[in-house]
Amino acid sequence: MKTIWLIGQRVAYFLLVLFLSSFFLAGFLWVSPGSPGKPRELVNWDAAAIDKAFVCVGTTNATCGVLKSMPAGQPPRVDVLVAGELVSEETQFVKLPGPTFSQWFSVDFWGGLFRGDVGLSRAYDEPALQVVLEASRHTLPIVFGTLVVSVALALTLTGVLLWLPFPSLRGVIRTFIMVLSITPVFILAYVMQGNGVLNTGVVTPTILVACLAALCIGDSNLGEVLLQFEHEVRALGSTDYVHAARLRGASVFKHMLPGLLLPISSISAAKVAFLLGSVVIVEWLWGVPGLGEISLVAAEKGDALLLVTLTLLITGVVALVALVRDVIEILVDPRLRQSRGEGH
Repeated sequence: MKTIWLIGQRVAYFLLVLFLSSFFLAGFLWVSPGSPGKPRELVNWDAAAIDKAFVCVGTTNATCGVLKSMPAGQPPRVDVLVAGELVSEETQFVKLPGPTFSQWFSVDFWGGLFRGDVGLSRAYDEPALQVVLEASRHTLPIVFGTLVVSVALALTLTGVLLWLPFPSLRGVIRTFIMVLSITPVFILAYVMQGNGVLNTGVVTPTILVACLAALCIGDSNLGEVLLQFEHEVRALGSTDYVHAARLRGASVFKHMLPGLLLPISSISAAKVAFLLGSVVIVEWLWGVPGLGEISLVAAEKGDALLLVTLTLLITGVVALVALVRDVIEILVDPRLRQSRGEGH
């Protein structure tokens, strides 16, 4: 029961992070130039009634008032009573009031997330959620593919370095990997471009491999993961149960694996946010239509709704990976489970 209770707590925390992040992002969108609270919809004059219809003559809900006359003249104009003052305006500029923040946030934004439509992207003239999900089909495989390759490569190199009997050779190999790894991603990408990996306008397997290679090695990614794994493996190697397994001739790796799950999950959770930022570089260089490209387009064209939807997806991915890490920690480490349970 303690395990279920602790996992339930982490799931509740995950949902709370999503809600709070969406709330602050929605607040940012609400005060932006493209605020969804501004009057946008034109008035249906056939359904409007004098002294009953509430309409707006400006760009904010503060300029709304009661309709006092029907369209007349050329161009057609109407009279609206705004804050005790009668205002005459052309019908093409008269619109219905926008929603309140609570109505938009709960019904339009969150309701739109469940319905699959949060609104239209100004940059692409398509549903913003559809644009983000389509882009994520390119980006997320690159990010998680890089994560898997980095972890597998670092574990392999760790095993090789610990197996080598010559400390000086281990030092040379480790130094070479660290020097290669501190190379920025954009320099590695430019080197690969100079060797024939070019932006052809089509996402080819060669481009995907190049993206994985640049992200896996560059910006100290591989070197940092390797050093952390070396430290963890050395620490596990000095434990009593690993010594006992070694004396019995049993598989040392098999006994180390449960202990490695915790650092692997922790390192992976920390790297996901980093990779989601670095992927912008390779996507831009090789023309991959992923989250990096649409974030640049959204920022350039001031598409606040697309930026908010994109940021919410990224926040959800990072929080979900952190949730998986916490669940693994609770299931694998009984000491952690016991200490957390005692705290409650």
